[in-house]
Amino acid sequence: MLPEIDLTDSASLPEGGLKAFPTPNDGPPVLLTRQQGQVRALAAHCPHYGAPLEKGNVVRGKLICPWHHACFKVENGHLCEPPALDDLPTFAVREAGGRILVQLPESPPASTDKPDATPTAEVGGTPPAPAAPAPADARTFVIIGGGAAGQFAAQALRREGFQGRLVLISADENAPYDRTKLSKAYLAGKAQPAALPLRQPDFYQQQRIELLLNTRATGLDVDRQEVQLENRPPLRYDQLLLALGGTPNKLPKLPGHDLAGVHTLRTRADADAILKATKDAKQVVVIGSSFIGMEAASSLISETRQVTVVAQDKVPFERVLGPEIGQMFRQLHEGKGVKFEVEAEVTALLGEGGSVSGVQLKTGQILPAEAVVLGVGVRPATDFLKDVFALGKDGSLPVDAQLRAAKNVYAAGDIARFPLAAAGAPTRIEHWRLAQQHGQIAARNMLGQQQEFTAAPFFWTQQYGKSLRYAGHAEHWDAILYHGEVAKQDFLAFYVLAGKITAVAGMGRDTAMLYITELFSQNKMPSPTGISPETDWAALAGSAG
Repeated sequence: MLPEIDLTDSASLPEGGLKAFPTPNDGPPVLLTRQQGQVRALAAHCPHYGAPLEKGNVVRGKLICPWHHACFKVENGHLCEPPALDDLPTFAVREAGGRILVQLPESPPASTDKPDATPTAEVGGTPPAPAAPAPADARTFVIIGGGAAGQFAAQALRREGFQGRLVLISADENAPYDRTKLSKAYLAGKAQPAALPLRQPDFYQQQRIELLLNTRATGLDVDRQEVQLENRPPLRYDQLLLALGGTPNKLPKLPGHDLAGVHTLRTRADADAILKATKDAKQVVVIGSSFIGMEAASSLISETRQVTVVAQDKVPFERVLGPEIGQMFRQLHEGKGVKFEVEAEVTALLGEGGSVSGVQLKTGQILPAEAVVLGVGVRPATDFLKDVFALGKDGSLPVDAQLRAAKNVYAAGDIARFPLAAAGAPTRIEHWRLAQQHGQIAARNMLGQQQEFTAAPFFWTQQYGKSLRYAGHAEHWDAILYHGEVAKQDFLAFYVLAGKITAVAGMGRDTAMLYITELFSQNKMPSPTGISPETDWAALAGSAG
């Protein structure tokens, strides 16, 4: 029997308590919580980015990470929601003589709060057990796309019990990796290539996932249930998931768009090219004040490198977050040395010797540039499907509430236009976590579970160590209600449309945002007149549903 560690006295852990304790001999900290009178012991850091889970909260039996809202069942650590990939380790625990005693395994999972140096799935989680040897299941499930949706769907299929042939096809030359790090830690030089993979290569072997990299789908025959592949024979499927992701816009009508030194940022290869181009650069121009553009600006600015952002809007994110929050982000960037050319139009990219040397504005002003990063949005990577489906004007693929696009065909992530649960309106959303959630639901429905997608959208952006979190979805609004001070990055912003709160953005309010996201998921958000700066979000989330 493993030795027991005396962590603390019972009285120090009240009902609902959530507290981390150190363990002897530099062992991993243990998180204790008491729920309905029963003490549970779990790993203290989230197996996504290593967030301290004692700063999270338990809502209706689920432990929710304070940073990116990964979710685990308190009773067994089972992963409920991404962006974590693995279960949260749990430990044997008991109370005796007024003390709380915990047993740790001889080799407890590693735990870290330094995600920039660690692969996402290796910060202390319990990975899925290896897949069983191939049984008599003769079905073939195919996933096209190695991004957030495709990778999560592949592991979800195995977790849900699929034992047939599973093929994951990716146009990328690299196995699935954490794309959210590219514009942040990786471009800033804080994360090395070893920190990017979502899984190590042996994971796919253990799970019997055939990983076809650097492979493009070129056609689809839904009647014959067959996918055409570039330089490979056609592949027949029993169930197909299209998780194709997006393609960055490249401004092909702009003179000089094809000069060397003009970059988009979507893949690791893109990020590597930007790092190489800017290594000794003194002048970099970012075109577009999108989230990718602004995150790239925050990562590339330095004491020896000037970054200028050229944008059509007056402030960043004005169309997504509103002018007040946009102005706060602009001031944050300007305080770090980033310059802005706003309400501006680029008319040409200028070059010398085949490489970009400047950006010309409609006013005639020329901005010197040794490298240019385009942050002007993406479009769904669905070109090869235009003769198969009635695509949206933006190239999106319509799906039903179960993410079904056609018989035996599902779509997830950036390409899917799905009914948003809160309003039922067809919506396309480009969020990493939502793409993973799509992948999970699509996987279950490929297995016949017929689940509708009802999760609330949630995303985050981090710039200069400041994080904004956003729950819900608002393409338009009648008003924005603010609690707190936007200028001090301590606020909640409520986006109101037709008398309903459709989205909330927050900074410095992680706990409130956790509960607000849960309320959106339950479709229990209060009305605008029912909230105030004193609203008890924990009580609302705990009592709803």
